[in-house]
Amino acid sequence: MTREALTPAQAAARWLARDDLGQSPQREQFAAWLEESQENRDAWIQAQRMWDVFDDADDSDLIAAMARAARKAGPEPAAKPFWSRLVAASIAVAAVSATLFFGAQQGWFDHAAKPTQVAVNEAASLTAVGRADYVTGGEQRSIVDLPDGTRVTLDADSAVDVAFAGGRRDVRLLKGHAFFDVAHDSARPFAVQAAGRVVTALGTQFDVRLTSGALRVVLAEGSVLVSSPSEGPSSPPIRLSPGQAFSTQPGGEGEVTPANLDEALAWKQGVVEFRDQPLSEAVGLLNRYTRAQIVIRDPKVGALRITGVFKTGDIRRFGRSVSQVLPVRMIARDADTYELVSTRR
Repeated sequence: MTREALTPAQAAARWLARDDLGQSPQREQFAAWLEESQENRDAWIQAQRMWDVFDDADDSDLIAAMARAARKAGPEPAAKPFWSRLVAASIAVAAVSATLFFGAQQGWFDHAAKPTQVAVNEAASLTAVGRADYVTGGEQRSIVDLPDGTRVTLDADSAVDVAFAGGRRDVRLLKGHAFFDVAHDSARPFAVQAAGRVVTALGTQFDVRLTSGALRVVLAEGSVLVSSPSEGPSSPPIRLSPGQAFSTQPGGEGEVTPANLDEALAWKQGVVEFRDQPLSEAVGLLNRYTRAQIVIRDPKVGALRITGVFKTGDIRRFGRSVSQVLPVRMIARDADTYELVSTRR
């Protein structure tokens, strides 16, 4: 099959779709692409300028879905030919470019975000177990660069305690949700403690979420072992492969299931994806990102199922979108409270 070349503008759009430009080997590949020609550099500058062209739009949920489709058509991993796959035939290049530029302007892609570190106090220690070293508020996500080169992306309302000492790299996820892009160090395994489990890795990428004592670990790349702490009840460690998830409820043994990585990691791009989930669960997740809250008092409304991709931080838009596909409408109860009610009589 003849490999078709991308124009500099098309390639720039593809790079805008990437959310891993700070990682290797993507970082080196992107730098090499910039060095290839002045046309590439000009295309990248033009792409960045385009961010300011697109204002907020009522159909951003659709645009978010298109952006996800474009990301799926992005460059293959380094193990395969770098430009071996083109934009999906069903998506016009112009539409893809516009979608990606809009997404970048809206902050869906975090590749250009400057790492933000939020410490609980000025004397936060990264060498001892104690108080949380990094926290995020209810409407905040943060990227933390640890001393070993590991990058941690904290979701809203999350906290971690970092303890790097004695040849160990230990982190405790105290609450919330975090994605770990671990720097490889064979002499010092990287361990994350959460909900009575320990997730151990050498150099890999994985996602850990705590919800009311329940734990979910999703492996994106590499390999991890999920085990019980040495002082607790012993059980054989569980090894995950990329695309697998380990989930457990409080007091449960846990199970390994296949995971949809696009769905599990969508939060890093400022969107969430629901697949046939109860509306009550979807609302519970979206409420974590905003001061204003959605409430559901009718159990029948809460039991309705929702599928779709939605931008976080805008519950009014979510209300408008969901009312188009489900028999519900959203009513403002006060300045910070909205209720989803049934439209059925």
